[in-house]
Amino acid sequence: MGNGRFFYSRNFVNSFAHGLHRRIYHYFFRKFDVEIPDPAGFEALKTKEENDKKRLIIYISGRNSKIEQFLLNGFMIENGIVPPTHSFGPKTRFFRPLGELWILFFSLFKQSIIKEKFIESLYIPVDSPEELSIDPVFAEVYRKLKHQEATLIPVITLWDKNLDKKNRWEWINQLIGRYNFWSTSWELLMFMLKRRKLTLRIGISSSAKLEDSEEIFVHKLCDLMDTSKRNVVGAALKNWLDLKNETLFKMELDSKEEKRSAIKTMNSMSSQYSPLYAEILSYFLGKILNARFSRFVYSTNEINDLCKLCALPETNTVFVPTHKSYFDYLILNYILYREKVTVPLVAAGDNLDFFPLSPVLRKMGAFFIRRKIKDDEFYKKILTTYLEQIVTAGYNMEFFIEGGRSRSGMVRSPRTGMLKMLAEITKATNRKLYIVPVSITYEKLKEIEDYSREKQGVKQPESEHFLKKVFTLFRADYGPVYIRFSQPIYLNTKFTEETALRIAEVQEKSTVISFSAVFSAVFMAFENLSIKDLIERMEQTVEILHTLPYIETAYALNNLDVNCSKLVGILLKKGDLIQKNKRHHEENQEFTISKNSIPEFSFYKNSAAFAFAPFFCELYRETELYSFASEFLENIIMGYYESLNSEYKIDVSTLPDWFKTMLKRFFADKFTILGKILELITKLNLFAEKNLRHTTIVQRLLPKISAEVPSATADEIYEMLFFLEKKGVIKDNLSSFDETAAQEISSKIKDIEF
Repeated sequence: MGNGRFFYSRNFVNSFAHGLHRRIYHYFFRKFDVEIPDPAGFEALKTKEENDKKRLIIYISGRNSKIEQFLLNGFMIENGIVPPTHSFGPKTRFFRPLGELWILFFSLFKQSIIKEKFIESLYIPVDSPEELSIDPVFAEVYRKLKHQEATLIPVITLWDKNLDKKNRWEWINQLIGRYNFWSTSWELLMFMLKRRKLTLRIGISSSAKLEDSEEIFVHKLCDLMDTSKRNVVGAALKNWLDLKNETLFKMELDSKEEKRSAIKTMNSMSSQYSPLYAEILSYFLGKILNARFSRFVYSTNEINDLCKLCALPETNTVFVPTHKSYFDYLILNYILYREKVTVPLVAAGDNLDFFPLSPVLRKMGAFFIRRKIKDDEFYKKILTTYLEQIVTAGYNMEFFIEGGRSRSGMVRSPRTGMLKMLAEITKATNRKLYIVPVSITYEKLKEIEDYSREKQGVKQPESEHFLKKVFTLFRADYGPVYIRFSQPIYLNTKFTEETALRIAEVQEKSTVISFSAVFSAVFMAFENLSIKDLIERMEQTVEILHTLPYIETAYALNNLDVNCSKLVGILLKKGDLIQKNKRHHEENQEFTISKNSIPEFSFYKNSAAFAFAPFFCELYRETELYSFASEFLENIIMGYYESLNSEYKIDVSTLPDWFKTMLKRFFADKFTILGKILELITKLNLFAEKNLRHTTIVQRLLPKISAEVPSATADEIYEMLFFLEKKGVIKDNLSSFDETAAQEISSKIKDIEF
């Protein structure tokens, strides 16, 4: 059919030519990853319906690589898909059956020996669109195919996760050429000697009709390839140094003092993301995490949806996970890297910017920002410009909307600063940003012990005794961890606080109810419990919670007989549970919680507060207390809204009496803490001071309240102060206190029977 751009009637065969080819493919397969952002579309290639059989499939590549063609065709053969029947690309004599090589040799003397075959699918590299568009053979083929409907599938090969990196051996092409046997051998040799990492990405398909001239059509293919390359894991994106320098350049600073200050700030802020380091660190991190956590539970469907989202053109994905542990960042990035989802750059607090932690985090994609930037306009300008460069370059991002880690177990009120900046940036860059709320749930956390000590004012800087903390954290066994990726939320350029509240609501409502949460909720509600009663009540609690359709529970709750006995034994040895009436028969032995373990039990219990709140409020549906109880819990529990009660029609008359008692005791400490806050504010006369801040009030109240209510946390007191401001009890920007309004709330708290 001609020999212009090395067009062949068949690029590969429907099976491997011989055993050597299969061995070479399997050797490569061990060293390369496959990314398929649209699994459903890929599966459709295997089962083409009768109507689609005549539809032309065009595989578009950005580079003339024999290795890429070999891997693509080998991968398709292994997965039961017919490889491309025709190809414009480099000669592939090395990968052809010996019998076909003889036919090709004799065709040099008699061209008619090669029978022309019907074109079902094409493989077209678009590295040189000008050359291809004027190629006479391509023009002839295009005229035959004109007016057909085609499916376009981008195929991308990532060498060392950098598509645009210039090959240091490029000069050798001047001697041995690009499209001959030796270039393939050279590519194979470099792959084996340099141990290069390779990823093959089969992109999202799109439809097109071949109506234009061949020149216009080739340029369309180039545009599609360029768009697809921007959404590949860490590929074709600006490196960290370019991001930093372009940020400084765009600010257009005049004075030397401002330039020096900006450079110093950027040096302390900017990420130094390295795909190579990230790959090495992720490998070792995976080994450590898999040793400490029994398993990572997440949905493959949610991962597939993420892959599709990350592959959308002109789109950035922003991951917003819950924040209960240092592990949150490590686990999320490890899961994303392992599942071939685009790994994000992460906004970390500057409290983690210390040696030896910060160099590691920077290489993995973290950039450090101050936790308080409200009054520093110059710093805010640098940060906004840097974020704009990150978004424009196509990087995905990750940040914790709660700010710091949750000490209560519940999702904290969202901080809106980062979201506001990103909303403004979307308007300036014309890129689409989608927020993906992520919920991470642990069955066990070592850090809760540190949270308890902080109540007495013993909060250590993160850098103090860092290595000791790391050793302690990575020495414990944590059981399973549950990760849920919620549906994306589009970030509108007109940002409102409702968006932030919506994200926090989705984060908490998608939280998996852990075994520890139900275990702690039942144990804290009743002073003495036998294992038999514990199991029965936990079983009924799970059944009741499942009447709400959005509730998802942990697998461990399906095997309560074994897991309850096992956990009780562990907690007895640890001293968290105390055994009563030891003389009784084993089945009738009762257990109670030790006073020192109340904060830990409360943390796990609180993680399920959003699930219990609708049932609790429904107990007061026919009373005047309903609106007060619902409004109060709405303000301190991000995943609860009063409208849920009417939406899901909870019938409290069917609930057992013990469960109603448990509901009241579940939330008793919340209303008690609110009452103590009102009492102590009046007693301590806090608002007599000037320039009062929320932090100051919490620091004064927490030690006194936690002495009487051991489960109290700083987070809960913050949320309750916000509630009192909303109700007009605290007014004038923390400068006055309405005692009349406070007394009304106190009387309502007393009317609620616990």
